[in-house]
Amino acid sequence: MNVDPKTRWKIILRAWPPVGAVFILLSFLVTALWLGHAVTGWPNRELNWLEPLAGILAGTGAFLLAAILIFRRVDSARAQTDTYSLSRGLATGYYFNFLRPLVGALRDPSHTVHAKLDSMGGCRLVGMLIGIPQAAEDFDPARHTALLGTLGRGPDSSFELADVEIAVPGRPRPILAKVVLCPSRKAAIVVDIPTTLSVIVDFAEFFARQELEDAAGADDGVVEARKEIVTVSET
Repeated sequence: MNVDPKTRWKIILRAWPPVGAVFILLSFLVTALWLGHAVTGWPNRELNWLEPLAGILAGTGAFLLAAILIFRRVDSARAQTDTYSLSRGLATGYYFNFLRPLVGALRDPSHTVHAKLDSMGGCRLVGMLIGIPQAAEDFDPARHTALLGTLGRGPDSSFELADVEIAVPGRPRPILAKVVLCPSRKAAIVVDIPTTLSVIVDFAEFFARQELEDAAGADDGVVEARKEIVTVSET
């Protein structure tokens, strides 16, 4: 189907970033005035500043156009990921499969987990801490043990990291939770980093390269930027 010239111009004007277009247009006007002065001598005074001004306006406009177009290309990856609702699905699964049964067990004063904690230096459960990675490399489940291990090397040397199995009625296997113990204060905190978040890195890698694989000479910087913005958005 052929598109008439009028429609094509409407599409171009709608997609063209107005800020960059203004600078480019101003550079053309200044260049035209500079050339007109060189040919006709009007106005009758020196206008040597027109040449560098035209260069500055053209360079600024080109930079803004490139920056806006690159940002649009990068940010489009975030809009595409929203259609999959991955983060909502991961959060829902994490809540129903881990958090909800775990919190239900911890709130039950007669549950065996409290006796287990009491046997670990007389500790009493005081809270729960869920860690959400920020850097892409920290989404790897292999790093979670090392990250949680840093809790035991804090300013309070009495911190200890232990594993506790928590039985949940109706589930064939107990929940394995990590607990930070502070025997000196008789306190315990359940800590966890959702392993399901490791999917986000692969998901971000997939969308980072989507629409760019078929493009000749897809820029690696744009790919990495798209990957980062998807990772941050999903987090």
